[in-house]
Amino acid sequence: MSKKFQRFVSVLLAAFALLVIFLPRPVAAADTHAFKAANGTIQVPNHPKRVVAGLYLGQVMALGVNVVGSTKLEMANPYLDQAKIKSMTDVGTPMSAEAVLKLKPDLIITNNESDTKKMEKIAPTVQIPYQKTQQFTSSMNYFAKLLNRPKQAKAFKESFNTAAKKQIKRLNAAKISRKSTFGVYEMQSSKLYAYGSGFSRGAQAMLALGFKLSKPLQKVDSGAGFKEISVESLPKYQAHYMFVTTSSTKGQKDPALVAMKKNPIWKSLAAVKANRVIELPFNKMYYYDPYATRAQLKIVTDALIKADK
Repeated sequence: MSKKFQRFVSVLLAAFALLVIFLPRPVAAADTHAFKAANGTIQVPNHPKRVVAGLYLGQVMALGVNVVGSTKLEMANPYLDQAKIKSMTDVGTPMSAEAVLKLKPDLIITNNESDTKKMEKIAPTVQIPYQKTQQFTSSMNYFAKLLNRPKQAKAFKESFNTAAKKQIKRLNAAKISRKSTFGVYEMQSSKLYAYGSGFSRGAQAMLALGFKLSKPLQKVDSGAGFKEISVESLPKYQAHYMFVTTSSTKGQKDPALVAMKKNPIWKSLAAVKANRVIELPFNKMYYYDPYATRAQLKIVTDALIKADK
């Protein structure tokens, strides 16, 4: 064997050794668990270190998992730890494959198929339908299984129950009957909607405090979960307490909302006559993650006590 050939072999072996060192190492099967998602059964890291989470940012953070990227809308959630939010990157809506790739995630969580198709090429990607996350307890259990965090989920649920009991004591002291019904309504682009319990707006908090949706709204809840209604049909969907929000940037000065309040049908509602219509800020009631729902317990309790004076 010539010296020239020996040098060639030595260089080749050295290059191969470097390649082996720097190639990404596959995650051992023992370090993952199978999770059934909308896009199939995914092998998810048992202890993810760098997660990109779009719609479900709050759910992931509530379980103490590190999130490196999310969307602008979710990062604007006023109930999340702002110091942690500042360290995250806005990956765009829809998610930008380039932005996500730079973050080197070991798990990506999304709610839509278009993001999933792009993200699956980067890291294990779990697609979660919105319907899986609409109820507080079942959502916490679901994410605990996904992220392998049962203890953290249990601790958060306990803190939530403690917060709920505190507000229930306040309601009892104010002699507010939790047998009263409630309804959630929102003005969006001049259209009025009635909601069930799965789209936040304070509904989850009210249920946790022991209130119930009015019967017509229970039907909405068991159906699509929301329904466009007319002002004329409001008497059918009214409740003892009526929570009203508007997605308009003009807030309570939303022209459509102002016009509705002037309508004789609106004025004829029992809740309107008894001052039990509760107007709440959209940005505080829109979010429905564990942190938001826990904070909304006090918000709705404060509003109920104020309305009942």
